Amino acid sequence: MQNLSTLVTGLEFKSRQVADKMKELQQSFNELQIKYQQLEEKHEQQKQTIYDLDQKIQILKITHAIPKGKETADVKKKINELLRELDRCIDLLNNRTDITHGG
Repeated sequence: MQNLSTLVTGLEFKSRQVADKMKELQQSFNELQIKYQQLEEKHEQQKQTIYDLDQKIQILKITHAIPKGKETADVKKKINELLRELDRCIDLLNNRTDITHGG
């Protein structure tokens, strides 16, 4: 009977140890979940910050690419010349297409 009693006492002790370890692990798990959520939120904030900064960089690149003052007039003049040249080429292609299709 003594052996059975000792065995039951030993099992009770070990089951308490397992239960205590389970509580400890559950608490650690909960803390890790909270830390994970915080890191996840921080990661999303950093992604948004990176996106915002990339947008600002693009805007700065565009604004620096736009010439100022007299250069603007020269650029507009050159663009207009290129557009007229492009229109002439399109007209030539259209006329050539009309000729080849019996137009």
